[in-house]
Amino acid sequence: MYALNRVQIIGHLTQAPEVRQTPTGQMVGDLNVVTKQMTVRQDGSRQILPSYHSVVVWRGLAEIADRFLKKGSQVYISGKLQTDSWDDPEGQKRYKTRLVADEMIMLDSKIASAQSAASSEITSGLNQVELIGNLTKDPELRQTPNGNSVCNFSVATNFTWKARTGEQQERTEFHNVVAWDTLSQSIGQSFKKGRKVYISGRIQTRSWETPDGKKRWTTEIVADKALLLGLVDSEFGAPESAGASQVTFSEPKIKQTAGVIPDNPVEVPAINYEPDIRPEDLPF
Repeated sequence: MYALNRVQIIGHLTQAPEVRQTPTGQMVGDLNVVTKQMTVRQDGSRQILPSYHSVVVWRGLAEIADRFLKKGSQVYISGKLQTDSWDDPEGQKRYKTRLVADEMIMLDSKIASAQSAASSEITSGLNQVELIGNLTKDPELRQTPNGNSVCNFSVATNFTWKARTGEQQERTEFHNVVAWDTLSQSIGQSFKKGRKVYISGRIQTRSWETPDGKKRWTTEIVADKALLLGLVDSEFGAPESAGASQVTFSEPKIKQTAGVIPDNPVEVPAINYEPDIRPEDLPF
């Protein structure tokens, strides 16, 4: 395994599952899950921040969702991020990022409780992403008018699986990542295209309107931790095969992978949200 694409969420369904059968007879379901996290602003006030996630469940998980889940059900879901692309009727490229579940746990209590209205960190949800992959380009470091630093970059992760025919398949996913303040400055100074990195953070989906008034969405990862990998620790010395020259990134191979998002999707505006930063402060 040479890449990591792992997501964990705990949240509530915003509507009943939509479950159907594929032409080959497999069950597949679509879930919409909202997670809530407590954030603290610069003035010390607290705010509940909701995030909305599109989740796909297959086979047995889809059957469970169809039988037992309903609007408001609380679930734990783990899986990976997958971005699909298609052409709309006007010939424009469209993208959608979803969480493909490989594990789901129902969390609804069988005991009625009067504490459901509580609003605290204890009742918040889970929204956690971890990536190990390669940078597809050098990070773009900018500053807002009020002096906050913000950095955008893209990480590619690969995974392989064996098809029913026994043939080995491979897919590359591209993840847009944004970092703020001190973390963004460190990334801007140290991260370079092709290097292997570890990123942890949360999923954020935002929307905007195009000049012709159409609604568009993009999903990105707001980083809270970033590590540059493949470095030699002076305490242990360099392994025989170690060194920066061994960390490579095959950009042509990734570009040839069908049905995936490029490192900088067209029509996606720059980041325009952060709890501690006003959107009107951003110069882009």
